Amino acid sequence: MDVNRLIWLATIVSIATFQFWSFLPKGAFYIGMAIFILITSLIIFKQNRNLFVAFLLICLAVNNLLDELFFDPKKNGINEIILLLGIPIIYYVRKILRK
Repeated sequence: MDVNRLIWLATIVSIATFQFWSFLPKGAFYIGMAIFILITSLIIFKQNRNLFVAFLLICLAVNNLLDELFFDPKKNGINEIILLLGIPIIYYVRKILRK
């Protein structure tokens, strides 16, 4: 998906989430915002693939969405620990495989 389509998708998700939050089930607002953050992070990552900060941002956005969907977002759990240990390992393995 190109950047322009991702921008449109992020706009639609954010507008729909903010306009219809009172009609959505409990917790759906936070899931919608996590999806918006993930799409925005994808846009940044697509434009800056070689930056560690862009990779870190997309990992944190994925963790945020997973936290809202499957884990307890109010406390730190095993998923945050795995993310803390996994991000540097994944980044350096990815960097080595590119060479």
